[in-house]
Amino acid sequence: MYKFVRHRKSFVALIAVGISFGIFACKYDIKDLGTKPAASFTVAPVAGAVNKYVLTNTSQNAFKIQWDKANGKGFLDGKATDTIYFPDKGSYLVKLLAFGQGGFDTASQVVSVANDDPSAYSPFKLLTTRKWKLNPDPAASAIVVGTDGNPAQYYGGGPLADCQVDDEYTFTSDYKLSYNAHGSTFNGGNISPNYSCGADLSYSNVSFTFSNSVAPGLAGIATITTPGTPPNNFIGVTDVSSNNYRIISISPTAMVLRSGTGSETTHTFKFVAQ
Repeated sequence: MYKFVRHRKSFVALIAVGISFGIFACKYDIKDLGTKPAASFTVAPVAGAVNKYVLTNTSQNAFKIQWDKANGKGFLDGKATDTIYFPDKGSYLVKLLAFGQGGFDTASQVVSVANDDPSAYSPFKLLTTRKWKLNPDPAASAIVVGTDGNPAQYYGGGPLADCQVDDEYTFTSDYKLSYNAHGSTFNGGNISPNYSCGADLSYSNVSFTFSNSVAPGLAGIATITTPGTPPNNFIGVTDVSSNNYRIISISPTAMVLRSGTGSETTHTFKFVAQ
C-alpha cells in the first residue's frame, strides 16, 4: 500500500511539473512574438510620367509586405519601393499589408487621378467612351466637302445651322451607334428642302463595324462602316456618298471623321467630345 501511494504521489507531481512547464512555455512563446507591425506608406507622382506614382513602404516592425494596387488582383508580394499606374482618371484605393513577429497591420490611401492618359487609349476606346458633337465654333469649319487629296475643294466650311449644333452621336463598345437630333435634322442636298433644318431623323442602336486600319493610300488611322450604300443611317450630314467613315485623328477631346473613299466625294467632320 505504501509503495502505491508513493508512486501515485510521484505521478501526480510529474503531471504538475508538466503542466507548469507547458504554461511557462506558452507564456514564453507569446512574449517572444514581438511587437505588432504598424503599416504605413507614402504615394508620390513620378516626375515626367503620366498617371504613374511611386509607393514607398514606411511600415515599422515589418519583415514582409504586400500591395493591393487597386487593379482587381488583390494583395500581392511587392517591393519596399514600388510603382503604380492608372490609365484612366478616377479615385483608387491602394492598400498595404505589413507582416511582423507580432502579427499584421494594414494601411490604405486614396490616389486621385485627375485626367486620362491619352497614350493609353486606342481609337476604339476613345470613340466609345465619349459622346460626340460637331464642333460648334463658327471658325472651326466643322464640315468641309471635297476629295481625299483636297478635303475642302468643294466647300470650305462655315457656321453650323442651329439644328446641327446639338446633334449628338454615341458609339458603344458593343458596336451600336445612336444619333440624337434633339428635334430637328439638317437636310443635305439629298433631302428637300435642301440645306435647311427639317424633320428629326434620330436613330438608335444601329450596328456598325470597326477596323484599326484604312484602305491603302488613304488618310486615317481607323475605319467605321455603317449599314447600306449609301448609308441608311448617316453621320454628320444626310448626303454623304459612302457608308465608310475614316477616323483621321482622335483624342480625348476631339475627333476628325471623313466619309468617302479615294474615288468619292468626301465630307470631313470635326467633332468635340462631351
